[in-house]
Amino acid sequence: MKRLLPLLLAVAALGSLFLANGQEKKASLPEPTRPLKALLIAGGCCHDYVKQHEVLYKGIQERANVRVDVMWTRDRSTNPPLPLYDDPDWAKGYDIIIHDECAASNKDLKLMENILEVHKTIPAVHLHCAMHSFRNGTDKWAKHLGLHSTGHGPQKPLEITYTNPDHPITKTLENWVTKNEELYNNREIFDAEPLALATQKVGDRENSAVVAWINTKQGAPTFSTTVGHNTHTVEDPRYLDLVTRGLLWAAGKLNDDYLKPYTGSNVITEMGAKEEKVESLFGKPSKDAVKVKLTASSVQVGDSHFPWRAIDGNVETRWTANGAAHPAWLQLEFEKPTTVSSAEILWEQRTEWYHYKIETSRDGKNWEIAHDGSKNQRKSDTKDRFNAQNIKSLRVTTLGQETGKWPALWEIRLKGPKGKLKLFPILTKKEINQTKGASSKGFEKAGNIKPQIAQLSPEEEAAILKDCEVPEGFEKSLFASWHSANYPVYVAASPGGDLYVSSDGNGSLGRQPNRGRVLRLRDSDNDGRADEVTEFIRDIDSPRGLIWDHDRLYLLHPPHISVFFDRDHDGVAEESKRLISDIAFGFKDRPADHTTNDITMGIDGWIYIAGGDFGFMKATGSDGRTLQHRGGGVVRFRPDGSNLELFSTGTRNILATPMSPTLDMFARDNTNDGGGWDVRFHHFTPLSDHGYPRLYKNFEKEHVHPLADYGGGSGCGGVYIHEPGFPDEWNKAPFTCDWGRAGLFRHTVEPLGATFKEAAAPQKFIKVSRPTDADVDGMSAVYQAAWKGPATFNWAGPDQGYIVRVTPKGYTPEPLPDFEKMSDEALVEALNSSSHIRTLAAQRTLLRRADSIELTESLGKLSCDTDKALSARIAAIFTMSLRSPESGALMALVAGRTLPEIQPFLIRAYGEVRHPVSVDGALDLFTKIPEGSNPREIVEAIFALSKLNEKQGSPKAAVFISKYLSSTDPVIRHTAYRALAKMSAHEAAFSKVNSDDTETRKAAAWALMRMHKKEVVDGLLVR
Repeated sequence: MKRLLPLLLAVAALGSLFLANGQEKKASLPEPTRPLKALLIAGGCCHDYVKQHEVLYKGIQERANVRVDVMWTRDRSTNPPLPLYDDPDWAKGYDIIIHDECAASNKDLKLMENILEVHKTIPAVHLHCAMHSFRNGTDKWAKHLGLHSTGHGPQKPLEITYTNPDHPITKTLENWVTKNEELYNNREIFDAEPLALATQKVGDRENSAVVAWINTKQGAPTFSTTVGHNTHTVEDPRYLDLVTRGLLWAAGKLNDDYLKPYTGSNVITEMGAKEEKVESLFGKPSKDAVKVKLTASSVQVGDSHFPWRAIDGNVETRWTANGAAHPAWLQLEFEKPTTVSSAEILWEQRTEWYHYKIETSRDGKNWEIAHDGSKNQRKSDTKDRFNAQNIKSLRVTTLGQETGKWPALWEIRLKGPKGKLKLFPILTKKEINQTKGASSKGFEKAGNIKPQIAQLSPEEEAAILKDCEVPEGFEKSLFASWHSANYPVYVAASPGGDLYVSSDGNGSLGRQPNRGRVLRLRDSDNDGRADEVTEFIRDIDSPRGLIWDHDRLYLLHPPHISVFFDRDHDGVAEESKRLISDIAFGFKDRPADHTTNDITMGIDGWIYIAGGDFGFMKATGSDGRTLQHRGGGVVRFRPDGSNLELFSTGTRNILATPMSPTLDMFARDNTNDGGGWDVRFHHFTPLSDHGYPRLYKNFEKEHVHPLADYGGGSGCGGVYIHEPGFPDEWNKAPFTCDWGRAGLFRHTVEPLGATFKEAAAPQKFIKVSRPTDADVDGMSAVYQAAWKGPATFNWAGPDQGYIVRVTPKGYTPEPLPDFEKMSDEALVEALNSSSHIRTLAAQRTLLRRADSIELTESLGKLSCDTDKALSARIAAIFTMSLRSPESGALMALVAGRTLPEIQPFLIRAYGEVRHPVSVDGALDLFTKIPEGSNPREIVEAIFALSKLNEKQGSPKAAVFISKYLSSTDPVIRHTAYRALAKMSAHEAAFSKVNSDDTETRKAAAWALMRMHKKEVVDGLLVR
């Protein structure tokens, strides 16, 4: 360290100078406006809440930066179920409440008190029938509203006049006339401050009443309107404008920042009616149907063996108990008293006997044995006669099975006095949701099931995990079944283990609406199984690669890339911003096969895109920069959507780019099905061309060769693992999925010149059917997605895929720090973590901090500290370059040349700082690169000059690069000719065309071949 002290002091002095000379301490970037979070509660008597709740939340979100979550019920009684109010903290996390319930018969004083207590501090909006709710003999609800209404007149148009046109709510609104509406009376006005009056003509009479008002005297501000009985009124833009402005005013946010559309997702919850009977899965029952409710002692939910399967008429579906234990029972409860004369049971094991009994009951409490099969030896279906008159219930109980198999039966068929009974299942709302989660019915042409955490039995988990194998020293758990996250295409873990999943029912070949979404899975008790799931983005076409960073999710969703914000970390995105448009083709052109696929965050601050070979015509970044790429390769951009550029080309259909802490990037490519391009393993260097589709057959010297060719298979996602919990033989390496070879493979690579070589055959780390992607968190847990199920490349029902979690046995990770609460000094220290995921999290946190001299000095010292890990020093270099617009500190380090191990990374950072770097200044540094230097340093110098040349053309830079056309390192020579072509530096290339060295002449010619301009043609003609 002593020999580095002068250099460290120089770096510190330069950092101080930059901050003092013209760069004031950088203030933290202003936070984007946080959307308001509203809760709409709707349902009850007399109104079309099925449509109105949707019209309201969409209408408000289209007008204001407000996320409107919904809790509603289909119950049409005057006392609908409102269970949320039983909890005193029912409104926790919300900024404002929208009351649209119609609950006149709800007389629960405690429930009302829970509502009123909340509204002492949380503002509210009241719509229409909310004014007639909670009639419990007190005037507390009316005083909270500010106005007491007891009834309404007929359905006639309302002429609405704004009586306070200067109020912030109404000043942009105009008087209007509704279609048929109800006019609520004003029995008593308490503290209401009227905003609008409505007049209704009924025959020869004109009735008037206040129909919109505010109240500021009963706790938090409220806005109320009695208008809104009919859906045609609720969906009227004038009504939605009034409600939206009233909401924003009550929340204190009626300003331009909030009068913008909300672009995120919301949560919709349907509160179940009391045992509501739903028949939507089976159509309408026939007139002579016998309606039956089915229950069971237990149910094998994971495989969809629900009780109602026993009477669905399908001999290929069954009810199965959740385990092998006997006794187990299946019970039928008839809607009306029914006479049954016989029962036929189609047992699951038709060649083995079951011991059983059949009981009946007239009241559901007292039971009589209709048939005793406790000693049955018949190895077939059973038919039993009896005479059960006017019974309410029938129960089949299994008592034993010949070989100990689980209680299960395909069908139960009953007869009565007039023959076969047409049994029709009736399901509760809970059962219908559970059933839809296991049925394709209703999703044949669009949509996807609502994700839910399924409580699987140990046997059910074991059956799924039988498909997965891990090496000795690791353990596996079923993190999510298809019920929670079906069709998993890509996964991204947060440092703490929250998992974000791109769930796409369209796969690669479908184009049906509403199939795609992004889910967040959380394991709150750390047992290896997700116990929470939310729809982070409910509806988005073709979700692909994703990255979680602090409070935002970067998502590639062809044809675009966007960032989605979740600042309150509730698992639902409340805002989004488009970063790059048209980076792929959309559904109007083609489905999402061979599309733009994955994204990876590098320690250099770039987001790297794995692109499929269909490419894109004209991608546009947030800074207006455009790019076209008709082929596969790697494209990159800054996290704000700027600086879109091509990094590498010539691949077929890469689906991921696992990247190391030292910016080494790899990919497992796809075969072209017999055209001579098999599954190849690539290493990407700047400007490289890997040969597909134009070069690989006949011009192999013009492209970079793969590290390996594996023959058949199908490359998919991947991850780089550099985490402390992993033993050496499985750590610090790229891992890639192969669909055809059924696994996640570790690749053993070693440096070879400017690239790598594969030192050993890939080792299968996780065996699963049809692996799609994998990721690792900061706790050394790997999440592997599998596409196991009936589907191949398109929707084939909801029961598709699972996610497994793999962890090192016996490893206890260090507790994850709260990066936001750490000091700058502690965050710099955290860059030296043995976990790359934690290093990256620390860096991203530092990039959100304000500039300071001390922080710049700390980063500079870490970058030079040879006692620290190389990965930590590289992280410090890029953190410093990304934070500061100046290049002086980096220039000092480059010029010093006392740190050869970090020189390549210094050069890359130096060439990419925001403050313009002189090409000639860079040349002065790079010409000092001695012979025999690290080949990677030379590649980075060529790359840096080619980038700087985009803004400052320099013949000297081209001359410098041209000398490397003679390099014996094929990657250096390749990078040099590619850089000259990119720079269109024909003079430098011509200077090498007559070289005595054959390889140099060829490289110069390859560069000239790619310069499509007159000077090249003329130059060739005269030679």
